[in-house]
Amino acid sequence: MSYLDFVGTDFVGALRDENARFAEAAERSGGTAPVATCPGWSIDDLVFHMVKVQNMFHGMISTPSAQSPKDLPRIERASNSADLLGQFHAGAQRLENLLAGLDDGDAVWTFTGGDIALWVKRRQAQEALVHRFDAESASGDVSHADAALCADGVDELLHVFLPLRFDTEKYPMVGSVHLHCTDTDGEWMIAPSSSGVVVSREHAKGDVALRGPAQLLLRVMWHRISVDDAMAGGAEVFGSRAALDALLGGLVV
Repeated sequence: MSYLDFVGTDFVGALRDENARFAEAAERSGGTAPVATCPGWSIDDLVFHMVKVQNMFHGMISTPSAQSPKDLPRIERASNSADLLGQFHAGAQRLENLLAGLDDGDAVWTFTGGDIALWVKRRQAQEALVHRFDAESASGDVSHADAALCADGVDELLHVFLPLRFDTEKYPMVGSVHLHCTDTDGEWMIAPSSSGVVVSREHAKGDVALRGPAQLLLRVMWHRISVDDAMAGGAEVFGSRAALDALLGGLVV
């Protein structure tokens, strides 16, 4: 499973849905509410983060002369919560419409050095999904998300962010980790290698296995909930907990 396997998946539709749910949760929580899953941030900070990220991707895709985000005009933060949400709505709609007009295979800028539009559609859907979880958690329980979208989020994290952000020197892996979604397709093996970490999509026996609904696995891997909280929600851990903790400890997200 990779994003190339998801040609035809409506990531723009998922982005529209998650943006709407994010805004609803942010308004419900209130701008000054602390976001426990993003330490030090309020809801207003989270909303402005989304404004900046979506503005950056829109600008880099739609401005041929821009070589880096530093070439884009600086976006000013609205002065109050209501205006921030208005700023978010306007920027979200602008990005959604831009991405909807791109063919999946169109070459575009990405922070990994360039890819195709499908990469950005996927990344923005996943960004909105995880931050929707954040906004909801500020005022109550996190609501249901599509299992296949969550499994894809785990896959994206392992193949895009893990190679970029895994701190093998400070947190060397002490064993292999198997992740297994129980409510949709999705299995991965993460194992130590001479270069740091290697990820494969397969059913295999690791030193530890984390099994559970895709939404719980996604939230664990993005450090939104602890392994213990995931287990309380129905996930299971088999084998060396130390190997799982080492993987999570070294993954800086």
